[in-house]
Amino acid sequence: MHDQTAKPALSRRRLLGAATLAGATLIGRRRAPAAEPPHLKTVSPGVITVAINGDMPMTSVKDGKLIGTDGEMIDVIAQKLGLKTQPSLMEWSATVESVKTGRADVMLGNMGWTPARAQVMLITDAIYYAGSFVTMKKSVKLNESIGISDFKGHSIGTVTGFTIVPEMKKVPGTTELKLYDTTDACIRDVTAGRLDFAILDSPTVDYMILQNPGWDLKQIPMKPDATFAQITSKQHTVMGMNQDNPDLFDAVNAGVKWLWATKKNAELMAKYGVKNPDYLQPPEKNPRLGVDRDAQNNVIGPGAHKVKDFSALFA
Repeated sequence: MHDQTAKPALSRRRLLGAATLAGATLIGRRRAPAAEPPHLKTVSPGVITVAINGDMPMTSVKDGKLIGTDGEMIDVIAQKLGLKTQPSLMEWSATVESVKTGRADVMLGNMGWTPARAQVMLITDAIYYAGSFVTMKKSVKLNESIGISDFKGHSIGTVTGFTIVPEMKKVPGTTELKLYDTTDACIRDVTAGRLDFAILDSPTVDYMILQNPGWDLKQIPMKPDATFAQITSKQHTVMGMNQDNPDLFDAVNAGVKWLWATKKNAELMAKYGVKNPDYLQPPEKNPRLGVDRDAQNNVIGPGAHKVKDFSALFA
């Protein structure tokens, strides 16, 4: 939703499993891990430094430790690798440069995959797929999904500066487009009945609803619509890493595959109210094919390298 170079985007809409056979056998022989965890190079020895901006429910710091959906995913992966995590809190705009210049090992927090980011970083497989959800009162008689045509005769709203604003202005038949300074202000109007539908950062709203059940709000996913691609599409939510450290990337990416195989990603998301199964469903078209992945999910492009097998660490 935010500009892709500035804040984590609500922008949008398998990499699941096929490579996740922990400790897989090859021609009858079990492959050994390529390296022991203590030998993995990190900014600070024995620690994965994680660049975050602290937006919940994805990332924050509590008692010096990473929390949140994405934060706890990298933490459990680090534990499997025999490493600790150290959060490094900064503005979102600084996270990419922090990883590129070697001041942080990983950046994350509802980070959307983009072709531009794939040129300057190694990017993991998706940890989930953040699509467009619409916030409304529970009393609205829509439950499975919502389409552009459902906005006809209703007011819609979002936050000023979100990248979907130009498309929202083109939605036909709406009574009004309302723009707000903050997510809180927009949600207050939905709760008070002054706004019918809001399109916001869906994990953030899930977390707000978890904390405030008395608001009687719900979110449901948007139906894909090629005419309104920004509003209705899904993104690959990922972790970004330094291209000069492929071993650490391979180890972390093996952990991402383990998250899917064990459904640990779904467990950690549900802990923070992000429960809709739509987050675990990839978009029909994989935008990464031919950019930083091939049809077999091999890493290609500027970050291409011979992948080392760390799967035994996640057995």
